Amino acid sequence: MATNCNAAFERLLEADPAELAGQGDSEVAVHVRECARCQAVGAKLLVGQEQLAGALTQMVPHTAVDRALSAARVRRAKAHRRQQFWQWGPVAAAAAIAGVMILQALGGAPMLEGEIGPVPAAIVPLVEAPAGLNVMVFETRDQSAKVIWFY
Repeated sequence: MATNCNAAFERLLEADPAELAGQGDSEVAVHVRECARCQAVGAKLLVGQEQLAGALTQMVPHTAVDRALSAARVRRAKAHRRQQFWQWGPVAAAAAIAGVMILQALGGAPMLEGEIGPVPAAIVPLVEAPAGLNVMVFETRDQSAKVIWFY
């Protein structure tokens, strides 16, 4: 079955280099061998492919692989440190606020070093924290309700 030039042009763009050179038994290869116009288009496509391949082989990365990997590791470590700060920052802030609240509840300002203060009465723990955890107890206005925070 003979292929016309219009249909061959579409197929030339998808053809293998051997078909563009007119080699093989496919319809495109046979048409390229028989049609001077399509043979010229096939030759131009082959030259363009060779130029592209040559240009691609000359391209080199701007950064060496080892240097790029090292930079990526540094960025990852910085991101991890930022993540750790945001992970534990709120816990530290909550602990500081709780400390201020306890000081206010016990009588106001913190004592200075060497200052003698009142001896606190024996404190009976309301709850004991499991191993590896801490606990904070907040009193509410309702004396029968307490907030217990494990961290």
